[in-house]
Amino acid sequence: MLLYFSMLISCSLFSQSEFIQEARYHLPRKDSLFDFESTGTYSGNYNYFRDSTIQLELMINGLLKKGNRNRADTLKQSLVLTQLSALCVKRIHTLMPQKTKRKKSLEKRIRRVFFGSNCSFGLIETISFEIPLAKKTANFYYNKKGPDGGFNLYKGKSKPRSTKEEPEPKEIALEVYTYTEIQQLIQTQFSRKKVNRHLSEKSIAAFGYFIQLDETTVYKNKIPKLKVLIILGEKRFSYKQRRKFLKDPTVQPV
Repeated sequence: MLLYFSMLISCSLFSQSEFIQEARYHLPRKDSLFDFESTGTYSGNYNYFRDSTIQLELMINGLLKKGNRNRADTLKQSLVLTQLSALCVKRIHTLMPQKTKRKKSLEKRIRRVFFGSNCSFGLIETISFEIPLAKKTANFYYNKKGPDGGFNLYKGKSKPRSTKEEPEPKEIALEVYTYTEIQQLIQTQFSRKKVNRHLSEKSIAAFGYFIQLDETTVYKNKIPKLKVLIILGEKRFSYKQRRKFLKDPTVQPV
């Protein structure tokens, strides 16, 4: 048993070390900032396979800009923070651990990668949440040969049996969320994770995020979900700015 746990810990440490090395290797040597589009036209039901995540990205952009309304023109998207969030979503098994210790461990892991990068910003906060794509009912089942052709999730405990009266019983697919409903779900997560509070109380100057379908929730008896990780950053002091700031507290960083 002791040997098993020691091997488990060593494998975990190795995977973390491997991830950190990979992230530092792939992150850009120099950070770049760019303006982001925050207006989009979206209506109707959201279909991941048809629509991808472009419209959802515009939603998040708009909410970030709205939350940072006092400094809306200064908020930029950081290439380093964007690529760091993409690596984390793709490589880290769970971005939403339940236990406090695991949450702190996750944040520490992301910060270790970040502090080894050449980002122009100081990492302030990491926010992770999930977006469900279908409305859950009390009972539902998965039928890979179902007529829906989307996530193939249907209401009920199991596929209805055929009878003489109804040789091909109708299967009722679970409702998918509309764009308007998904926007509300994202706004709720912004409120729970205090995103707007971070934007208003701290000098957030840049952000990066990534959205990806959680493959473990697709083609199974599970509600399909998107994983989202947002990283907020503020302007870093350069060495010269830090010395100047210490000499004169009224000096603001540029």
